Amino acid sequence: TEALALGLRETKESGFKVLTFLKKLATGGVSPTKLGGPLSIFFVANQQASLGFSRFLLFLTLISANLAIVNFLPIPVLDGGHMMFLTAEWIRGKPVDEKWLIRLSVMGLIFVMSLMLFVISLDVLRFSGVSV
Repeated sequence: TEALALGLRETKESGFKVLTFLKKLATGGVSPTKLGGPLSIFFVANQQASLGFSRFLLFLTLISANLAIVNFLPIPVLDGGHMMFLTAEWIRGKPVDEKWLIRLSVMGLIFVMSLMLFVISLDVLRFSGVSV
């Protein structure tokens, strides 16, 4: 039970850290160049693992909270976008027009893919020695 309580506390704290970071990112309090992609995640995971298994698990908690929160943002193609469409359907009493659903989903996909390209580019620059 103590481990479960610790896990819940760490997940909650990690979630708040992610939300705080996203708020700062959206308001300009943090530069988008502070984002990291798969290479950065691998590098930090490796660092944390070298400090011990418990540190690595705490890092995985942060990553999991990050993915969960980002997944529920109201961006079409993510779960949060699907929830947005379902809520609109519930309010209106009918489904969102298919043409709009497709347009918004394509825009969401373009946004997500652009974000992925951006963070991967940052990683490549960062690990090739270019200051970002």
